[in-house]
Order: sequence, then C-alpha cells, then structure tokens
Amino acid sequence: MSFSSLRYTLRSLARRPGTTLIHTGGLAVGIACCFLALLYVQDERSYDRFHEDAENIFAVRKAFQFGDQQMNLLVASDEDVDALKMGAPGVLAVAPTREQSGIVRMPGQDEGIEVEAARFADASFFDVFTFPLLSGNPATALSSPNQTLLSESLAQTLFGTADVIGELVTLERTSGGLKDSLPLELTISGVVLDPPKASSISFQLLISGSTPVASSEGPRPMLDGGDPTYVRLASAADTTAAIAAMNATTGTENNTVMGQKTTTYMPALVDEHLEGSTGGMTGNPAYLTLFSAVAALILLLACINYANLATALAAYRATEVGVRKALGAGRRQLGAQFLGEALLLATAAGAAALALTALVLPVFNAFFDKDVSLTTLPVPLILGMGGIVALAGLVAGLYPALVLTRFQPARVLSGLTTTGRSGAMVRRGLVVFQFTVTTILLGGTLLVAGQLDSVRSRDLGFQGDQVVVLDLQAQRLSSQRNVLKNAIAAVSSVERASVTSGTPGGVRTGIQISPPGTEDDPTDDVFSLLIEADAAFQSTLGLQLVAGSWYSDEASATVLNESAARVLGIMTADPAEAVGQMLGTTEVVGVVRDFHMTDLRQEIMPMQFLPVPEVMTETQLAVKIDGSQAEEALSDIEGVWKATVPEYPFAPEFVDDQFADQLRRDRQLGQMFGLFAGIAVLLACFGMFGLAAHAAERRTKEFGVRKVLGASVSGLVARLSREFVALVVLALVLAAPVVAIGARRWLEGFAYPAAVEPGVFVALAAGVLVLALATVSVHALRVALADPVQSLRSE
Repeated sequence: MSFSSLRYTLRSLARRPGTTLIHTGGLAVGIACCFLALLYVQDERSYDRFHEDAENIFAVRKAFQFGDQQMNLLVASDEDVDALKMGAPGVLAVAPTREQSGIVRMPGQDEGIEVEAARFADASFFDVFTFPLLSGNPATALSSPNQTLLSESLAQTLFGTADVIGELVTLERTSGGLKDSLPLELTISGVVLDPPKASSISFQLLISGSTPVASSEGPRPMLDGGDPTYVRLASAADTTAAIAAMNATTGTENNTVMGQKTTTYMPALVDEHLEGSTGGMTGNPAYLTLFSAVAALILLLACINYANLATALAAYRATEVGVRKALGAGRRQLGAQFLGEALLLATAAGAAALALTALVLPVFNAFFDKDVSLTTLPVPLILGMGGIVALAGLVAGLYPALVLTRFQPARVLSGLTTTGRSGAMVRRGLVVFQFTVTTILLGGTLLVAGQLDSVRSRDLGFQGDQVVVLDLQAQRLSSQRNVLKNAIAAVSSVERASVTSGTPGGVRTGIQISPPGTEDDPTDDVFSLLIEADAAFQSTLGLQLVAGSWYSDEASATVLNESAARVLGIMTADPAEAVGQMLGTTEVVGVVRDFHMTDLRQEIMPMQFLPVPEVMTETQLAVKIDGSQAEEALSDIEGVWKATVPEYPFAPEFVDDQFADQLRRDRQLGQMFGLFAGIAVLLACFGMFGLAAHAAERRTKEFGVRKVLGASVSGLVARLSREFVALVVLALVLAAPVVAIGARRWLEGFAYPAAVEPGVFVALAAGVLVLALATVSVHALRVALADPVQSLRSE
C-alpha cells in the first residue's frame, strides 16, 4: 500500500469511528482467543523438550490386561535396569527414580515444609535429564547415601540463600509404605534450578537413591526394584533392542503383575504429557484440539462480522468506488485498497489483542495451571501470531473487496447501490453460520452444567458434606492415630471419627479376590477396591448396611459392597445370601449398599472392607462433625491437633469437596464453553446488527410509504424482524443435531449420565431468539419511528 493510499485509508476510517471501533474490537477479541490457543498448544507440546536431545529419552512401562481394561505401570524391575545397564544396544544412560511426598525440616526445628516431590535418584539422573545446577557437581552430588540436592526455591525458603552446600536437612517421608523409624538425615551437596512448569519430571529435592530406608526386611536402598525408570537412547529405533534385552533377562513368562502377564513398552518422554493422565484439561490431546478449534471459530465469527458490516455499509462506499472507477482506477487496484484497509485494521486489532492477551494471561495461567509468558516467546510462535493477524485481515477483507469493487460507475452515480440478491444470500448465510456456532457453544455450556448439577444432586450413597478428612501418613502422625482419634472424637461438636486407608474421591488401593472354591485358579479372580477401615467407618460415612453387620475390628471379618458380592457369585437377589460366606480365611459379616468411591465417569466398582492392620502407616482420619456447628467443630479439632502434633500442618478437607475435585476437568470444560459462548453471542449479535443496519437502510423508503398509509410501529418492527427470526430458526435447526450428537458422545464418558431434557433445547432456542430480536429491534425501531416525510424526501 502506497503512502497516499495509506493516508486515504486512515482518513476513511477516521470518518466512521463507530464502525472502525466495532471492526477493530471484534477482530481483537477473535485474534486474542487465537493467541491464547496458540500459547496453550505451544506450551502443551513443549513439555520435556527443554532437555538436551529430548526426543531420545524414553520411559520403561509395563502394560497388562485385566478383564476388558488395560492397566499401565511406570515401573521397571531390578532385572530390567540391570539388563539396560549391561550393554543393551543403543542405551546411553539409565536413570531409575522414585517420587514421594514428605516433610523437610532443618535440624532442631519442629515445624517443617511439606513437599509433594521428593525424588530419589542416582548420579545417572543428570546423564538422562538436563536440569542445570546452580552449585554442586552433577557427577558426584548423588553418588553417596544421604546426599541431597535442593531446588533453588526450597533452598531459599529454608535458608534464605542458595549457598547451602554442606548444610543438613531431615526428610520425614509421608508416602510409600513402611516409614523410617527416624527422619532421614541428608547432607546438601548442591542446588538445582527449579524444574520448568512444562516438565513431567518434578522435584523439590533430589535424594541419593542409595540412601537406606525402612522395609519389611530391614533397611535397604530406596532404589531397589520396581522403580520408575527413564532411558536415554542413541536413537528411537533402539527401543526394540532395549525391550528385547529386558525380556531376555527376565523371561516374558516371569513378567507378571497381579497374576497377569505384562508387556514391556517404552514411550517417548516428550509424548508422555499428552496422554490425558492429568486431572485437568492439560495433558489431553482431545481438549487441545477442542480449544484450538473453538478459538479458530471465534476468529472466523469476528471476520464474518467485518464482512457483514462492511457490505451492509456499501452505500456509503458506492459513490467513492464509482468516482474512482470513473477516474480510471481498476478493480484490482480498488480490491488492493479494501484488502489493505482490512489488513490495517487487523494489524491494529492484533496490537489490541496482544494487550488483551497480556491482561488475561494471569487468569489463563491460573485456569490451566501454566506459567506462560509473552516475554520469552520462541520465534516460530511469534511468526505464528503474525500469521494469525495477516490471515484475519485477508479473511475479513476478501469478501467486502470482491463486493465493493463490483459496482459499476454508471449505476452507482445514478443512485443504484444494491449488492444484489446473491450478496444478500451470502450475508444471510454468514449470519446463519454465526448463530449456528453460537447455539452449539451455548448448548455445550448448558449440557456440561446439567451433568455437573446431576452429579451434585445425585445420591452418592455416603454423607460427605459433614465428614472432614485429615491425612495421617507422616511417621509420628501414624503412630499417634489412635490418640488423635480418641481426642478428636471426644470433642462435643464431633459425632464420631474413624481411621481408614481411603475415603470417596481420595486414596484407594486395589486387590484381587478369588470367588469361593477358586483360590487356585487366578483366571476367575475379581479386581476390587480395598478399603481398610476401623469399626466406626460405616457410621462415620453414613453407609447403609443392607445385610449383616459391620465388623468390630476382627482380623478374620470382612464387609463387601453389593457389586462385589454379586460379581463374586455369592449373592443373586438377596444380600443376606453373602453373609457367612468365606473368602479365603475371612468371613463376610455384612454387605453395604453400593456407593460411589470414584467419580461418575466410572461405574461403581466391587469393594472390600477390612480392618486396619496395626502396621499400616498410610492412613487418614475421617471425622464426622455436627453440621450445625461446623466452624466451631473445625476450630476445636484444630486445637486438639495442635496440642497433640503441633509440628504437622492442620489441613482438613471435606469428603464431598474431595469427591467433587475429580470432576475438575469437566468443570473447566464448562467454564471454557461458557466463556467462548459469551464471546460468540457478542460477535453473532454484532453480525446481526450489521445485517439489520443494511436491511433497515434498504427499506427506509418502503417503511416511510407504509407509515403514510397507516402502518403501526409494531407492525413495521415485526415486518423487519420476521426475516431475521427465520434466519435464527434455520440456525437452531442446523445446530440441534450437532448439539444432540455432541451431547451423546460426551455423556458416553459417564457411567451415570444426566438425562438430556427437551426443556434444555427449548430454553436454548428461546434465549437465542430473544438475543437476535433484541439486536434487530435497535434498527427496526429506528426506521419505524423515523419521520416518513424526511425518509421520503431523502429518497
């Protein structure tokens, strides 16, 4: 675009500030959505790629089939690790690791810092992964027992400085089976930079894997069998040889888990994140695609708005086109002028979108649990953002350029400026498309909200709103669990308390149960959730007994849920049939009504309840409080806690909140749909606004004549609105099957889906129609209320 053309374009835009603002604002919103989608996609695909030669880092995994379900385990046996280290073809380095939670303290201090990622590893960890050290030698920092590397943030929190080599800390493990009789004493051998947010390997401290820890056979090195293991290979093609080396050492017939044969495989580390294993929307390729597609649709809606409004205002540009053509301007030259105008507006919108992106980025990072910044964008991402701006300008400006440059000078200068029947059909089709997309997004929002509301209102089979869970996995907490239980149970606002290994939505483990008489045949074994709990568990959670009674901590007694009794073949219709049956050496003394232990995406699983063993350390304390005195109860419980175990943080969590957290991804999906639906509604209304402006302008004379002949204002408004109602109804008809199919597909992921009520679609249709009519009525009323003398004179 030449300087004179640029100057003319700027003057033209300045003469229509309202239109220019609508164009720029709509495009800015659409481009900002695409910027955020691009940042999201780039961050999701960047996981673990910061390591040197990241494409050649692989994890060792085991897969086994249990019934119709495949289970994956991120473990490697000692034999697997030895086979990889002893010259397996293409293996450059092997790094077994194990992550645990714990409490880190400085010597002599009671209060500590809870850490979720205390990772045990050996010196080969730095041969596989690229985590820079601020201090210390990566070759020796983890070579001896009881050495540790602190992350920079943990070092600053504990000591106020990163210069901590030689200092001592203790770690009290709070996960992973048997606990150490005393906290592990560790010597700091260096400080490592905090892992990036986009890292599958997290840690707050790295501990030497040769550090001895407690086991049933006595102290043993922490990394001693069954550890998650990572391997650096010369190339991806070497995975086949590495797997063959492991199978040759252990023998495929010996690779079993829970009695089932396993298959060893080695996925690339850079692919691990996008397996959908996280609780939120991140780490799921389906949501990545969905987010990108919806953002692209939003941008397309913004471009359609530009095209609709630009062609709706064709009459204002027609004289300009006619005069310039009469003076010799060609269609190509005029087309370049209008395209340049669109690109100029898109550039301004891109700048506004960048500012809008920076403004919402903190909310974006919090929503998706990310750490994205605009200050460190890679060059390909910057080029991608520039490409989005250019594409928006081209898509938005192409159709108006084609329409406006089609005007003939003779017709234009004689007052004939219509864009024709085909132009009107295109504009109407674009509006139908806009409202179809808007309806689909609104429908998705309503369906997600309906399913989540169904979850909240469903009888889950337990009383979680009055049950508080306290974690007891730390060593002293575990040893004090009965003292804590009795002291808390004695609080006046507490009804009862129970020690358990798991609560709904929380910690749980599995077990294989052999049906009576099939103990020697593992093929008939049933996989069941295992809850180890004391005699008060049933009354604390409000579980309903349908047969028999709850045990009184007898080691030989067990309780099943209805699903377990049924699948084991010891119950048909009457739960009482199961009572008295023997499962190995334990007697079934009761059956509880099925209740939900996991979220509603899964069917209720078989469950077995057993008394809590004295040696068990991974436990929780479930406390049922008086709902009318909730605040007082929590305050009293905290007082008992601090008087008994003051060195541990008091972190209560209600069971129903714990359970609801399992639906975090679906809540995020609903919130995302709601946000995008709101933006789509705004843009669709802008598009309708543009078309209504064009229709009102075109029919000004007609309405003037009708008013002179006695037509009422309401009649004129209805006449102009009728054609837009037809467009919206068509959009609703087109959107309805898409919403229905999408609802069916999404709800298939729930074992207990909510019923899709017809009222949802009626409310959706009514809402969209009201929005459309409200938008059109602005122009309809303006034309209907206009003085017919003025409108006829102007014509």
